[in-house]
Amino acid sequence: MTDEALKAYLMQHPPVVYEAKRGEHGDPLFCLANLNALYIAKNRLRDSEKVRVTLVEAPLSQQTNVAALFFALSAEACHALSPNDAGHYLAALWNELMAAQPALLMNVSERFSNKSTFCDAFALNRRIY
Repeated sequence: MTDEALKAYLMQHPPVVYEAKRGEHGDPLFCLANLNALYIAKNRLRDSEKVRVTLVEAPLSQQTNVAALFFALSAEACHALSPNDAGHYLAALWNELMAAQPALLMNVSERFSNKSTFCDAFALNRRIY
């Protein structure tokens, strides 16, 4: 892809970051979502080029994984991947969030409140997942 096409992609899907104490490598920002966009920017753009990001409030340290899972599930639900291709992945995200913080699932969709309605939303066989 051309640099212009990559910049258009990055504008549409900016990395979602939060500000935290400086990490081991001196980075004050940590990527929570749209990690592919961050990798594209780091690998293809010059260090002097700036990339727009979406800055969110830092999650509690013990909730970082839950926040990342929430972003991943909401993105995949919106992208509506084929259940044949992504059923196990979607079910794994739902199971992890249900175990860690089930209230967040309702922030994605009211149909995610239990396994049966979640599977119905994606036309998944609940006995398999």
